[in-house]
Amino acid sequence: MRNSINILLSLVRRDERAVVNLYQVFSSYARLLTGTNMINFGFWTHETKSIKQAQLALCTLTGKLSELDSAKKIIDIGSGFSGPAEQWNLEYKFIDNLICIDINYQALKMSRVTNSRYTYSKKLLMKPSVETNVTNSKYTTNHSGATMSIVNATATCLPFADSFADRIIALESAQHFKSFLKFIQESHRVLKKGGLIVIAIPVVTRPNAIGMSCKNMILDSLRNVRVLGILSLTWASEHYELDQIKSIISQEHFVIKDIICIGQSVYAPLTDFYVQDRKEFRSIIMDKHSSFLKKLALDIAERIVHRSALKMKQLSLSGNIDYVLIKAINK
Repeated sequence: MRNSINILLSLVRRDERAVVNLYQVFSSYARLLTGTNMINFGFWTHETKSIKQAQLALCTLTGKLSELDSAKKIIDIGSGFSGPAEQWNLEYKFIDNLICIDINYQALKMSRVTNSRYTYSKKLLMKPSVETNVTNSKYTTNHSGATMSIVNATATCLPFADSFADRIIALESAQHFKSFLKFIQESHRVLKKGGLIVIAIPVVTRPNAIGMSCKNMILDSLRNVRVLGILSLTWASEHYELDQIKSIISQEHFVIKDIICIGQSVYAPLTDFYVQDRKEFRSIIMDKHSSFLKKLALDIAERIVHRSALKMKQLSLSGNIDYVLIKAINK
């Protein structure tokens, strides 16, 4: 009974513990439905035939924007099952270290990066004052000597020395970071001068709320509920605004080099794909369980997800939300 209630509560809470619970509940279903180790909305074109193709396309687009062909040490923050990192390790042969960070240790343990003998490596230059679970595996491909590692840590307290990495990537994860400001400050510290940070993130496109009075912020929050509708509850993340993100990045020793808006190639086609195959998805999910209460909770949760997806498409087409990739260089 408690697990069934947690399934429903995880849809409407946005604190870090609730986000971890949400991904623990739904990530296994996502892997089952997509057949990949990636958890992202995907980048959809007219040629896209499956969500797997869309997710790989978003991974490829992020890798190119990150200029991974010239990167040596990469930190993938919010890596989940490490699917994107695996793909980048296959595509780019000059990477030395590819480190996957996630607050959800269960997801890290389920990644294929851990399917080898574990060893602890001092190459990570860990800050001894920070406690973290670290598993470093000699996960390499035939074309490369890259070492892939998993680190259980939070994005706002990165357990690495100053000027450690060439790249920091947050592929559809930064919307969960609290606060976004602390994440950017930590990224500035950990990145080498001239290093790149690339963020792929859903955003709200209404005017910047920075500097608002308390009264105006309350009114702005009410407007947020009115505009986003069900997504104001079920979009299990912070509702960061594009202008707000740009302002924080620019003020914290970064120079924004590129912003790519791809919302029209994300939300509507993803919703259409989901609606088209919804009956099959429901069957796959329900057939996994015999418990009446678990099936009831999943049925309610799926109906909420369906309504949220339709609202997401509507808001995207009306220009109230977008999906952006931002590349910035560390000064």
